[in-house]
Amino acid sequence: MHAGWRNAARKDIIPAICDIKDKYGKTKHQYKNMRHKQPLQLAAVLSLSLMLSSFDDGRNAGIGKYPGAPGESFAPELVADNSYRNIALRRMAYASSSHDYNLTAQLVTDGIVHTAQPPYLTASTNSGVLPRREREWAIDGGEYTRNILMGQTAFLNYQWHNMKVKANRVKIICSMAYNENSKGGYSIKVSSRMKGKKGVTLRTLGQQAGKGLPGKASSSKVHSDPNKNTDDGPLLPTRNIEAVIDLGTGDVSFDNLKVEFSMPGAVHWTVTEIKFFDGNRPVTDVLPSSEFGSAWMSAKTGTQWVYVDLGTSCEFDKVKLHWISKVRSGRIETSDDARDWKTVAQLPTGNSLTDEVKCPGGKGRYVRVLMLKGATAAPYVLSEMEVMGRGGLVAKPKPVKGGDERHFSLDGGDWRIQRASEVKGDGQTISADNYDDSSWAVATVPATALMSYVNMGALPDPNYADNLMQISESFFNSDFWYRTEFDLPQQMKGKRVFLNFDGINWKADVFVNGHQAKRIEGAFMRGHADITSLLHDGKNVLAVRIIKNEHPGAVKEKYRKDTDFNGGLLGYDNPTFHATIGWDWISTIRGRNIGIWNDVWLSSTGAVSMRDPLVTSKLALPDTAATITPSVILTNHMPYSVSGTLRGWIGDLKFEKRVVLPTYGVQEIAFLPEEFPELRNRRMNLWWPNGYGTPYLYDAGFEFVTEKGTSDAVNFKAGIRQVDYKDMDTQLKIYINGRRFIPLGGNWGFSENNLCYRGREYDIAVKNHRDMNFNMIRDWVGQIGDEEFYEACDKYGIMVWQDFWLANPADGPDPLNEYMFLSNADDYVKRIRNHPSIGIYCGRNEGYPPETIDKQLREDVKTLHPGLGYISSSADDGVSGHGPYWALPPKEYFDRQTGKLHSERGMPNVMTYEGLARTISPETLWPQGNEWGQHDYCMQGAQRGATFNAIIEKAFGKVNDAATFTKLAQWQNYDGYRAMYESGSRDRQGLLIWMSHACWPSMTWQCYDYYFEPTAAFFGCKKACEPLHIQWNASTRNVEVVNLCAGNHDNLTAKMELTDVKGRTVKTMQATINSNDDSTVVPEGLHVDDKVSLNGGNVYFIRLWLNDESGRTLSQNFYVASNDEGNLQELNTLPQVELSPSITTDGTRATVTVKNSSDTPAMMIRLNLKAEDGEQILPVRYSDNYFHLMPGESRTVEVTWDAADARGSKPVIELSGFNVKDRKIQ
Repeated sequence: MHAGWRNAARKDIIPAICDIKDKYGKTKHQYKNMRHKQPLQLAAVLSLSLMLSSFDDGRNAGIGKYPGAPGESFAPELVADNSYRNIALRRMAYASSSHDYNLTAQLVTDGIVHTAQPPYLTASTNSGVLPRREREWAIDGGEYTRNILMGQTAFLNYQWHNMKVKANRVKIICSMAYNENSKGGYSIKVSSRMKGKKGVTLRTLGQQAGKGLPGKASSSKVHSDPNKNTDDGPLLPTRNIEAVIDLGTGDVSFDNLKVEFSMPGAVHWTVTEIKFFDGNRPVTDVLPSSEFGSAWMSAKTGTQWVYVDLGTSCEFDKVKLHWISKVRSGRIETSDDARDWKTVAQLPTGNSLTDEVKCPGGKGRYVRVLMLKGATAAPYVLSEMEVMGRGGLVAKPKPVKGGDERHFSLDGGDWRIQRASEVKGDGQTISADNYDDSSWAVATVPATALMSYVNMGALPDPNYADNLMQISESFFNSDFWYRTEFDLPQQMKGKRVFLNFDGINWKADVFVNGHQAKRIEGAFMRGHADITSLLHDGKNVLAVRIIKNEHPGAVKEKYRKDTDFNGGLLGYDNPTFHATIGWDWISTIRGRNIGIWNDVWLSSTGAVSMRDPLVTSKLALPDTAATITPSVILTNHMPYSVSGTLRGWIGDLKFEKRVVLPTYGVQEIAFLPEEFPELRNRRMNLWWPNGYGTPYLYDAGFEFVTEKGTSDAVNFKAGIRQVDYKDMDTQLKIYINGRRFIPLGGNWGFSENNLCYRGREYDIAVKNHRDMNFNMIRDWVGQIGDEEFYEACDKYGIMVWQDFWLANPADGPDPLNEYMFLSNADDYVKRIRNHPSIGIYCGRNEGYPPETIDKQLREDVKTLHPGLGYISSSADDGVSGHGPYWALPPKEYFDRQTGKLHSERGMPNVMTYEGLARTISPETLWPQGNEWGQHDYCMQGAQRGATFNAIIEKAFGKVNDAATFTKLAQWQNYDGYRAMYESGSRDRQGLLIWMSHACWPSMTWQCYDYYFEPTAAFFGCKKACEPLHIQWNASTRNVEVVNLCAGNHDNLTAKMELTDVKGRTVKTMQATINSNDDSTVVPEGLHVDDKVSLNGGNVYFIRLWLNDESGRTLSQNFYVASNDEGNLQELNTLPQVELSPSITTDGTRATVTVKNSSDTPAMMIRLNLKAEDGEQILPVRYSDNYFHLMPGESRTVEVTWDAADARGSKPVIELSGFNVKDRKIQ
């Protein structure tokens, strides 16, 4: 569209949202909204941000909106449309309740009208009806989800409504706790209510019974109360039971099933799995999510509601409702703020299931159907809600990205998407040029299917509050079709043209112009197809059928008390995004990230193409002269041999050779140093990990030249480095370029849970790791597949521990298709092997891969990435793991050292108040409730939020609001994360915390939050991981000087000063030491007694300095301690301090000096960069933060940001602290 129309559209949209100026799109009065209204407000702002991000004015998309850079986002523009139409079509909807995770509000605006009752499940036990999160546990295919049944006679009862299960055998896996004096006599019976001549009767389908005890004795004992995890009280013996029960012969189907357990003396039964079989075939489609019914179904009767956000204020004259179970009384209402509602029409009475409600003068942004009373006691069921009017927003595709003859991107452009159930025709038909896809939705490519619907405005932001509960599991448990049209670039005509997919999930059939071009299997397999013979001179059609995961499993729902059970059935489908099934750090992603999630592009070559370059280096240690072996894979696409010259370069170093490729030959061609003297003993700039030197990268590449000219060329960055390993089976040690390398860093479970990261986000996140003095990231279970991640790691000197796609055995099964798994592994190693940041490969998380996979992975690494190490398990043999994952006093971290590189240890990391307010709805900020749990802050589970709370309460007293809690939590964030790293001082084997990066708005296991705000943990890590570091060992109570990688230093002075809570010196000590590389020195006499003698009180400060001979401070540290360990409440008596700040600003850099001119210590000082609108500027880099200043002390902090994130506003820095008066610095 031309600029005038574009600006007019923007002006038309903005007034509808102009009052939404506070955080996350809420005016102050809207904070009083009811729970289910509030997510809508953020979703509205999401729509606005998506819409406005396309107007590239040099600004990024906004806090937490990824991809953030306009040039990297291909989400459509949301623009005003004034045609008369159903303005509710594919607009986000919200409901007061939903029966399950399938029949949600999303389905009333999906454009699909169903008239039959939808499938759903109810379940009960002898203790009552099971709640939503528990009703599928025993039938979800997971090995560790479970239902616990109390009593010597107990049952599980399932009722499938409007669907049937076909199975003639079940396998019941359970355990039983019983009184020790029980003699047995048990039965396990399966029955179903069936219609017969005498009506409906309960018919026994099969049973297992015996006179003795069932199953096999277990060595474990459990509490008589299964909700208790302590050893207090009576502990009962247990039996493990596997009961296989035939249900009949031939075709057996049922819509209800009752499983009864009985034995005298039984106390409780834990039912882990009920597996269904039809003959020998496993039946896995027993969950309602496997059968789609497009309707919202309320969880309750009485007053309920569902409403749609039209995106902007609209005029409408009619609302059309397609009922399945109809309301008897209710009304249509409108609102401009989703708070104050105005009635525009009453719902009609009568029996018609289609209501056309006239709404004269209807106007508003939100349209609500308020239900007051139903025709029966059954829940309401509404299939579709149409609002007929003008205005609203429609999705306008972004232009295709394009490129040159070597790489023409098909990202962006007019991609369309549709659920496969709504598509007629096969791939040949859909990819024909006359196929009509006008009713399909506008897709985002690259993006998951889910994010296409978010980006078009059909769904609310799934990261906010409990919005996930408005998104349908069953809708996205489906194959999806994508379709686009493109013109072949002029510069590619006459050449061999290839269609490339950098990543799809889970499988894909690719069609071009009526022909199948490719089948891709596995989320990490590249698709590469020669489509030269399929192309037309003009318009070409590309259609892709994305095939969903075969074993998606069930939704997991965390809540305040506890997490759900990690992982599960989805592991059968690996390689895939296994974590999307749900873990204790990520919620279940609807659709499991299926879609075209990575780039799609065309390339053209001559007869020969090239891919997957590699540079291996061998150093003449202890000298660092490098002998280099460059190689690249060549493919001849011709039915005859082709000869040519292969040329390569690494910086100014050039080499070439003649190559003859056989017919259709594929060969890896290497330049061997014995044949090319210029590759031997070269003085090169080496690539070093962060802290050890500069991560130097050379411009490198290859080209293949025939008599017809350049056939193909590839450019990349090359790093010259050598990695060696010792004691891999007992105590793994890594060496880089001959120097001992101590891994310090963290795990990434995902980059971004909906795969929304691009180059900007990876650069920010990896740079954060560099700034924390980290040097390694573990790609946990291989869930990161973006080239930009590895490029950022190369750039910033961050080594990568690369896992393959196997979670620990307790979290899910092994892949069923080993060939697919190993094919993905082979391709992935080739894909990433050119990156010098790759440090080690790992077969499985916390366990060993299946033997055949383990053997092949080891061989792949050896042959495809020479010189790189492979370990089978992340937590066995030469490395350790398994946590702990909850907050502990610093002393315990020192006491729990394993003497090995530890791959997982973590604790909660609570966001700042600003981050928390961005994450959960205002009415749920306090007390800590279910939305906290949904965002991973659960009282139990591995994170044990209750333990974190207890530490805060002991330290500072009872907390009564979210702002105070998040402020005090930064103390524990800092101290805990610092202690996790400092505690490795004895052996210096290294630590990768669980986790350093959050993939979604979380309150546990991170160093900075999802919005890129560094919490105090960031600075605790940065302090502890200094190359040369002075610290206090909370276990030995000695001062230590830890030299990780700073070289040798002589005549250093280590100084310790103890002061009381008022800053008065109690004791001063110092010692002279020498510190060598990779060493820990305990300076003589620098020790803190168990009880420090103070003039009253218990709290004292430990201040440490490490100075060189000239008096320059090389490291300093500060600890707050107490004679009553953990009790810091004496700090509450400190008076408020007014600090004296000064600031100089140069563009996007501010230098802030903060001085404490008072006679009182100023504690936990925080700088907070904001814009004039009062909202933070993120991301931001602080050279230091969350620090303490004693009387007379000052600290200078550098603050830097990107102008594109400042929203065109002048930055303001807020100064605050534990006992510091708030003020602004400008």
